[in-house]
Amino acid sequence: MRGAEVSGGIAVWRFLRSGLRSFLFVGLLVAAVVDCWMRRPKVGAEGAVWIHGWCRRIVRVLGFECSVEGAVPLGGAVVSNHLSYLDILLYSSVQPFVMVAKTEVRGWPLLGWLTARAGTVYVKRGGGPKTYPAVNAAMAEAYRSGLPVLFFPEGTTTEGAEVLPFRRGLFHSVLDGGVPLRVAALRYSLDPYAVNGGATVGEDVCWWGDMEFASHMFRFLGLRGLRAKIRFGEEIVERTDRFVLSTTARGVVAEMYEDLGLEVGASVGWEHDSELVEAL
Repeated sequence: MRGAEVSGGIAVWRFLRSGLRSFLFVGLLVAAVVDCWMRRPKVGAEGAVWIHGWCRRIVRVLGFECSVEGAVPLGGAVVSNHLSYLDILLYSSVQPFVMVAKTEVRGWPLLGWLTARAGTVYVKRGGGPKTYPAVNAAMAEAYRSGLPVLFFPEGTTTEGAEVLPFRRGLFHSVLDGGVPLRVAALRYSLDPYAVNGGATVGEDVCWWGDMEFASHMFRFLGLRGLRAKIRFGEEIVERTDRFVLSTTARGVVAEMYEDLGLEVGASVGWEHDSELVEAL
């Protein structure tokens, strides 16, 4: 009976925490929309720098402890593994990026409108060769923004068991434009000493398969002890063709992802923010 009471108490506190954070999260999104309407940042690099500040605030509300390893990229292309819709928020809180996302994101309430202001390139999954010219043109424009362009070549999110093979389509733009390519890896964890009622990273933090967005988000917002580790790697120089480039990049990302399960990252810093704003 005692165990049932404890479990019930944990469930109640998680529900209350989810409710409070949901209110704060939606409030911040609305505030960001109002701020955007007032400031009217230009779509693209200026919008990405603007949304960077709001993502930092949102990540704090979500309860993340974020650590970063490696030199933060300031240009070129960056590829990463993909675990959740949270990835975009985490990366954008570290550094202004021009993101590449699936077309469905454009239709999400508030979030879709905000990502569009940041110059996000929307790609139709499974669009095939007929979509390549438009996508490559959009990617070329993104590279000219002066900010790093981040995309997720797995093409889908996973529960974090492994890094899936990289799809090669977007690597065309990297090769055709002679764009430097860096790699990154992101891993989530829960503090083992935080009481979360049996929640797991794979089911309650990662968002994949046919999980419903709203219910997952509410469940996620009730968690305690959220941690995110990001590691930025070196430039990939093996780039004979898109097959070699994508395979090499995937191998390095997978290795970094495994390492992140064992290592502790350094504290994140924001010292370069003012320099970026001045440069733009």
